[in-house]
Amino acid sequence: MVLQSYIQSDFLYTFVQSYLARAVTVSSAWAVGLGAVNIIRIHGRRIKARREQYFYSIVLLVTFFWFAFLGIFLQKHNSDPFYLFFYNNILLNLSATMYSVLAFYIASAAYRSFRVRSLEASFLLSTSVIVMLGAVPIGQALWSGFPGLSSWIGTNINTPVLRAMSIGLTLGGLTQSMRNLIGIERGHLSGGD
Repeated sequence: MVLQSYIQSDFLYTFVQSYLARAVTVSSAWAVGLGAVNIIRIHGRRIKARREQYFYSIVLLVTFFWFAFLGIFLQKHNSDPFYLFFYNNILLNLSATMYSVLAFYIASAAYRSFRVRSLEASFLLSTSVIVMLGAVPIGQALWSGFPGLSSWIGTNINTPVLRAMSIGLTLGGLTQSMRNLIGIERGHLSGGD
């Protein structure tokens, strides 16, 4: 799929679009199914053994099955009032809660990261200040160049880094998958307890 961006070939384009794209979809669906079975197995055992805080496992499984039911049977009718009720009153609130809790972790990580103890930390701090000032109206009020500079950093520095990270994460995921398939890595079979 990466080669398709660099090599102009009708055969490669057809191969990627007709085979690899479908293979990724099928393997993603398989991974979701495997993850669902693993969640059911792990939390089912926790409930059966009545381990500490097993009530949260009950809530997780009930919620999991309920939203799976809604997604399977009402996905084509997402304007259905029943579906919209659960989506607007439960899922959106849970998402907002999760992101609110994450804000504290992000603030804590930012505090630890932005302490200037080295040259790299000072670059990180100055870049983040420029990006933040470019994203808020007060930054433009201070200097009209902040939005343009922030956009330049996002386009010319951040995008290549994200692409490199994406390639690295993909190779790492592929390596871990191969270790699981071959049988070298067996930690996922223990049930997480």
